[in-house]
Amino acid sequence: MNTRLKKLREHLQMTQKQFAESIGISRPNLTNIETGKVQLADRNIKTICSVYNVNEDWLKNGNGEMFNDLSEDEEFDMLVGRLYADDDPFKKQVIKTMLTLDDDEWKFLEKMFNKIKKTR
Repeated sequence: MNTRLKKLREHLQMTQKQFAESIGISRPNLTNIETGKVQLADRNIKTICSVYNVNEDWLKNGNGEMFNDLSEDEEFDMLVGRLYADDDPFKKQVIKTMLTLDDDEWKFLEKMFNKIKKTR
């Protein structure tokens, strides 16, 4: 399970500190779990699976896919929640600002987004 936990954390592009804080453990404890020195507690398994929509059977036994299937709305909610939980104040400010946009501002933002998308 320790290698799958590390694989998950790396897939989420999180540092040990970020991931440990998100599941309520210390970074040194996470290091010990990832290196196999300590077992991951059941309550932490439940938290990881709930917060990151991880397939519990995959985490425990390596069976199935890393993540459970989500509807588009569920995936959106999870991503916004993860972004909001990030310690980056700029990311939080972006979310807060976007939540206060009126219809004209959304239309402007959509035009800008489409221009950026075309250049990539």
